[in-house]
Amino acid sequence: MDGGVFRLKQRHSLYIVIVSLLSFVLLGTVIYQKVGDMMIDQSKNNAMGLSVIAANEIDGDVFETIRSNEDDAYYEVLESITKYTDYHMLQYIYTMRLEDDVLTFVVDADPEEPAYCGEEYNWLPDMEQAFQGQVCCDQSLTKDRWGSFFSAYAPIFNSDHEVVGIVGCDIMTADITERLNELRTVIISLITVFALLCLMALIFITRDMMQKDYLTEIANDGKIKNVASRLKKRNRLQDYTGMLTNIKDFKYINQKIGFNRGDELLREYAHYLKQLTIRGEYVARTGNDNFLMLIKKGREEEVLKVLSLLELTLYEQDGKNVIRIFSRCGIYPIKESDNLSSVMNYCTLAVNTTRNADTEDYVWYSDSMSITMLEEKEIINSYKQAIKNGEFQVYYQPKVDIVNNRLCGAEALVRWIKDGKTISPGQFIPVLEKEGKIIELDFFVFEQVCKDIRKWLEEGIVPVRISSNFSKMHLKNLALSEQVLDIVNRYNISTNYVEIELTESSGYSDYNSMKKFVSDMDQAGIYTSIDDFGTGYSSLSLLKDINVNVVKIDKSFFGNMDDDKLNGATLVENVIRMIKDLDRIVICEGVETEKQVEFLKGTECNIVQGFLFDRPLTREQFEERLKSPEYGRFDENNNI
Repeated sequence: MDGGVFRLKQRHSLYIVIVSLLSFVLLGTVIYQKVGDMMIDQSKNNAMGLSVIAANEIDGDVFETIRSNEDDAYYEVLESITKYTDYHMLQYIYTMRLEDDVLTFVVDADPEEPAYCGEEYNWLPDMEQAFQGQVCCDQSLTKDRWGSFFSAYAPIFNSDHEVVGIVGCDIMTADITERLNELRTVIISLITVFALLCLMALIFITRDMMQKDYLTEIANDGKIKNVASRLKKRNRLQDYTGMLTNIKDFKYINQKIGFNRGDELLREYAHYLKQLTIRGEYVARTGNDNFLMLIKKGREEEVLKVLSLLELTLYEQDGKNVIRIFSRCGIYPIKESDNLSSVMNYCTLAVNTTRNADTEDYVWYSDSMSITMLEEKEIINSYKQAIKNGEFQVYYQPKVDIVNNRLCGAEALVRWIKDGKTISPGQFIPVLEKEGKIIELDFFVFEQVCKDIRKWLEEGIVPVRISSNFSKMHLKNLALSEQVLDIVNRYNISTNYVEIELTESSGYSDYNSMKKFVSDMDQAGIYTSIDDFGTGYSSLSLLKDINVNVVKIDKSFFGNMDDDKLNGATLVENVIRMIKDLDRIVICEGVETEKQVEFLKGTECNIVQGFLFDRPLTREQFEERLKSPEYGRFDENNNI
C-alpha cells in the first residue's frame, strides 16, 4: 500500500465516522417524523371512529327538527354527544348542518363556551366529504387561542338516508406533542451518546494519523518523541540504545528504480525494521530515508548483523525483484541524563561519520564526534571573515603531457591559510558543502583564476587551460551558465583558457541539470570535465549521454600499479580505450611513480597530474612554471 492509499484509508475512516454520525442524526429525525405522523394518523383514525359512533346515535329525522337551543330535540342530541366529551384527547364535539350554502352549528357540547343553534361557521373544504356521506378528517392542523387541533367529521343520515348534518370532533394535539417531546428527548440522548462515541473515534483516528508516518505506516517523529518522553518519566530511557539508520546511496537507487518504486522500497525497509524490534522496542521514520530505532541494550550487535544481510523484495508485473540493501547506522547507548533530542543529535553525528570513505557503515558515537561538530561550527562561523581577510588562496596543480614532459594545463585548488597554518581542504570543503557555502567559494576560486589569467596575459605570459572545481550543488542554480560566462567576459579572457570540472556524483544527483549545463558550456566554447571517474555509479550513462570534453580517472585505479601483478592494469587499459574511442580527453590523476607513467604511455593516455611532477603550486610558483613549461628527465629515485 503506498502513502496515497494510506492517506486515503485514513480519510475514509474519518468520512465513515462523520457520515455515520450524520446518518444517525438523519435516522433520528426520520424516526421522529414518522412516529409523529403515525401518532397523528392514529389519532385521526380514532377521531373519525368516534365521530361515526356519535353520528350513528343521532336520529336524523329528529335532528332535522332542531331550530333553537330550547327545542326538546336539541337536548336529546346534546345528551347523546355529551357522553363522549370525557375522551382524553377530545376538545369538544358538535353537530352542524348546511342550508343554502350556509354552515351553522346545531348542537355544541362545549361545556365552557358552546355555540348557539344557528350560529354560522366558516365553510371548511375538508368538511365537504362529510356532507357527501363520507367520514373524513382535516388535512392539516388548526391553531387558535386554545391550541393546536384537527377535526374529524361523520355524516348524520335521516330515515331516507339523506345527509342532514355532520358530527364534528376536535382532537387536541397537546398529548401528541408531549409524547413526541419525550421521543425527541430519547432520540437526542441517543444521538448525543453516539456523537460522543464518534468524537472518541475521530480523536483516536486523528491521533493515529498524527502519530503515523503517511508513507511507511510506522510511527513518525511525533510518536517516537511521545514514547521517549514516557520512558524518560519512568526512568527507563537509559535502558535503550538509539540507532539512527538509513539506506546507503538511496538517491542513486531512487534514480535507478524510479521514485514510486523507491517509496515502495522505503515501505519494505520500514516493515523490515519493524520486524527487527521485539516487545518494548520502537522504530519510527524521522524523515526522508532516516529511521530511529530504540533497541534494548545488549541487542545492538544482533540487530546490526541482520541489517548487514538485508535483502528486500519488490514485486513487479513479471515477477519478483530482489534488491540488496546496505544501511548506514549511527549508534548511541543512551545515558540517564539524555532526552530524545540529545539522542538524535548523537546518532546523527555518528551516522554522518559513516559518509566518510575511511569509516565503516555502522559507527558508534564517541565524544570526538562532538569535538568535530564544534570544529565544523567554528569553520562555518569564521568562513565569512576568512573570505574578507583573503585567507583563501588559489593554488595550481600542473597537468603534464608525458609525451614531451611539458606543462599543458592545471587544476585550480583552494587552500585556507589561517594564522600562518594551512587548514586541510578535507577539513573545510565537506563542511562548506554541507552548509551550502561551497557555492560562494567555488565562484571565488573561479573568479580568482580568471583574474590571474588576465594578469598573465597582460604580462605577456602564455597561460594554459585551467580547470576549476564546481560542486554538484551548483546544478540547482538555473542561472549557473550565465554566471560563469559573465565572469569570463568580465575579465575579457578566451574561453579556451578555462574549464569547469564536475564530480561524477553530480550526474546522479541532478542528471538533467548537468546535461544542460555541459551543453551550455560546449556552445560557449568552454571545456567541461568529469572528476573522480570510476568512483560513482552512473559512469557509462554519463559518457553516453553527456558530452563532456575531459574525463579524469581517479587515482584509486593506480593504487597497486607498482605491484608485480599490476592489479587493475587491464581494467585501466580498457577504461582509457573506451574513453578515447568516445573522443574524450583522458587525464589520469594521482600519478606518483615513473612506472605508472610508462604504463600510461602504453595506453596512450598522455596527460597526467600528480606529485611525480608537481605538488600544488602557489600563484607565484605557477607563474615560474608557465615561463618554464618543460620538465626534465627522472632519476633513479623518480625525481625530476
